[in-house]
Amino acid sequence: MGKKLGIRSAMLAACITASGASGVAFAVYELERNDPITTPQHLVIGSGGSAQATGVIGVLSGPATNDVDFYSFDGQAGDVVTINIDGGIKPTGSSSRSVDTVLAVFGPFGSQPYHVWRQNDDYGTKDAGSTSPWDARIDNFRLPSTGTWIVGVSSSPRSFRDGGTLVSSSLNSLSNGSYTLMISGVTPPVQIINIEIKPGSGDLAPINLKSRGSIPVALLSSPEFNALEVDIDPNSLTFGATGSERSLVRCGKDGEDVDGDGRLDLVCHFDNQDAGFDQGDTEGVVKGARAGRPFEGRGWLKVIPVKKKF
Repeated sequence: MGKKLGIRSAMLAACITASGASGVAFAVYELERNDPITTPQHLVIGSGGSAQATGVIGVLSGPATNDVDFYSFDGQAGDVVTINIDGGIKPTGSSSRSVDTVLAVFGPFGSQPYHVWRQNDDYGTKDAGSTSPWDARIDNFRLPSTGTWIVGVSSSPRSFRDGGTLVSSSLNSLSNGSYTLMISGVTPPVQIINIEIKPGSGDLAPINLKSRGSIPVALLSSPEFNALEVDIDPNSLTFGATGSERSLVRCGKDGEDVDGDGRLDLVCHFDNQDAGFDQGDTEGVVKGARAGRPFEGRGWLKVIPVKKKF
């Protein structure tokens, strides 16, 4: 593990451009030990269906060493996933070490032997985050089953075989260096929906901390979310300052088009006191589940200052 000490400071300047351009929702640094293939580093898919890891193959200076990195992510059958390396090959004149990456996807986790479903050495063209066509990329990989899938990162000419082993141990001037791995197109674990707190009250819904009534919240339907579907579990609905407050009073039986988009929305009422808002809060959070999949929505609000008695 000593070979990667100082990774954060050494790599930040090299990877900040790629990280900012990717727009992913969840970014982490590589953590050793993430090899062999049976001990991958698990990446959490963010709400945008993406994950990012900044890593190093081998060392950043000195003689090149043999190294391989494995990562895993959870996906759903039918997800069309892109697995992309940015920043492996550095711009001309860069003081950072370039690495000619190789990508492979295996899975699902637990399958024996781990089959190489797709593999790429050189993508052949430069995408938005790469300065060279030598950065690896796998496009349009459709997950054949739901499960945990594994991504391997190596360097040319050390391509992968089934089981996560390499066909070569040869090293050259582009065998070691830093890279940014991006995975996108994955069904996010939590579906993000739109809500409107106190429909019709404007952009900032007023919340009176002294009120003993209820707060109406509209769960807005969209092409991806039908708020009136019967598979929404009403017992799962929570709302408040954190979204975990059990404050549900009731939900309307009939839908209404709150936002005027032609789709029927679901208006539910939540107890003002149980919602747990306090001075300074600026948003309310709804959480729930539909067909076993969690969803979450956030809306702006303004807590009315409590008048002090003199």
